[in-house]
Amino acid sequence: MLINIISVLCWGAIVEISNNLLPENKFDISAVNSLMGLPDEEVIPILPELLTWIQDINWPIAIPMLSVLKKFEKHLQPYILNILQPEETDDVWKYWIISKLLPLFSNEKLKVYKKSIERISKYPTHGEKKEEVDIVATSFLAQSYFNSWAK
Repeated sequence: MLINIISVLCWGAIVEISNNLLPENKFDISAVNSLMGLPDEEVIPILPELLTWIQDINWPIAIPMLSVLKKFEKHLQPYILNILQPEETDDVWKYWIISKLLPLFSNEKLKVYKKSIERISKYPTHGEKKEEVDIVATSFLAQSYFNSWAK
């Protein structure tokens, strides 16, 4: 069987991706189910692309995709940190990452996001304020599992 290979520009690097691993559209739940059974080595290279499927949590694929993404909290760190930067203007994506994805991560792995979330909470961009990312960031910081961050 011939597997079609596509090149995807992900965060400044060309990654060869077998297009049968990626969801075809926002209704492709079967692709998410297939990803759950793959070895980590096959999923890690396509994490940036998979992360885009939670840009709108209302898409049917978004909630199931969270189950895939939560397994890769360590590998997602650089991509999520980029998304949380003020230069990134997809503020709705930031909202869903903070409110839906990050709560699935272990407390230990969350510490890397502290500065970014505090910046959004205290000094949001116009877009972050408009999309209420600052509110969700403040709420996230107030959660009991972040009490250890005060140190």
